[in-house]
Amino acid sequence: MPELRRCDEALGRVEALSALRPPYHVIVSGTTARHRSELLVAHQTQALQPPGSFFSLSPEVHCASPELVLLQMAEYATDLELLLLVDELCGHYGIQPRASKGLVKRSDPLTNTMRILDYLDRASTPRGASKLRRAVERARERSGSPRESKTVHRLEFSPRLGGYGLEVVALNDPVLVERADATLAASRERIRKPDIMLLAPADAPEGSIPFRGCALDYQGGYHCDEIQAGRDTNRRNELLACGVKPYEIEKEHYDDPDYLDWLVSHIRRDLGLEELRLRPGALEARRARRERLWHDLERIDGLTWTGRSDHLLMEGSRELPRKAAT
Repeated sequence: MPELRRCDEALGRVEALSALRPPYHVIVSGTTARHRSELLVAHQTQALQPPGSFFSLSPEVHCASPELVLLQMAEYATDLELLLLVDELCGHYGIQPRASKGLVKRSDPLTNTMRILDYLDRASTPRGASKLRRAVERARERSGSPRESKTVHRLEFSPRLGGYGLEVVALNDPVLVERADATLAASRERIRKPDIMLLAPADAPEGSIPFRGCALDYQGGYHCDEIQAGRDTNRRNELLACGVKPYEIEKEHYDDPDYLDWLVSHIRRDLGLEELRLRPGALEARRARRERLWHDLERIDGLTWTGRSDHLLMEGSRELPRKAAT
């Protein structure tokens, strides 16, 4: 590793890093190369990284790929923290402390689960690989926000882990619907993308269940706009017309265990899914697990990593420089 002054100069010449806040976290090999300054925090590694681990920002500076970042963070993150980081890098948002709402939107995810697994297959049994594979198995692609990610895991996790055991089909996947304003539009159809989609069992007899699917959308401040409210009405009606019942929740509903229990009970009924019957003691234990999962998810901010006794706090940007997209 070059002396610190040379590192400072090399980083200062990279325009893509100009908007980022130091310290920069860098990978070094060998204990003699480890340095720490206001600009740099060095992390030691002995592993030989497979092709695709870095991309070039300049002849002197290379940036870790999203896949390598995930593998590195497996050492510092808890299982849930790592899961939400996979959701984020495979989703349409990035946690960014300096952004107006604390995150930025991405038109395209930085990676996907197949690329992560392919990277792990090519890596030489690195530390954290098994932990990352477990996270990838539970991760969901195309999430639109941290709240969407947390909601889908609360719905999907088994009751033993504090979830509801529902099968979520997709996040933000296209659904073809008939336009509510078709008489005023050139096309009679349009695409809608519900935040979370759940479907009735494929083997359910036709006509035996009220709806073929349920959509669950998280309502943020964006939906309070009067014009957007009208568009949301069209959206709900279009989904209903094609057999998909739309549900919506806000932060206060997400935080209320009784409300979420009520909502999931109705989703089960709408999809013809059996409601589990439990004894009072078992109900209390299940509720405690759900509240624990809610608490564990809520404390995760995407910046603080508590998998080790010495917690890691990272306040920098989560956006890759533009060259990463090529």
